[in-house]
Amino acid sequence: MTGTVYVANTGSDSVSVISGRTNTVTATITVGANPTGDAVNPVTDTVYVANISGGTVSVISGWTGRVIATVTVGGNPVGVAVNPVTGTVYTDDNSGTTAFVISR
Repeated sequence: MTGTVYVANTGSDSVSVISGRTNTVTATITVGANPTGDAVNPVTDTVYVANISGGTVSVISGWTGRVIATVTVGGNPVGVAVNPVTGTVYTDDNSGTTAFVISR
């Protein structure tokens, strides 16, 4: 969704949805334990959130603002990136020695 910003809120296990036009929070979405980073696939309007304490990645539909899947990757994922061309999602472990790949 153009003009929308997603911010991981580690302390509240949620993601704030912020309007880029008004700079106001328009929604708060509950995700996994201690989210630390997120990335958006602009092609599919899908948001991926790394949850460090749960070893998961939450998948949010930008259209509905709801979690549509939770993918267990193990370890402690901290960052997340998405390739919008292939739909492949990458996340890394806080140890800095492991990367996880989620295919669509």
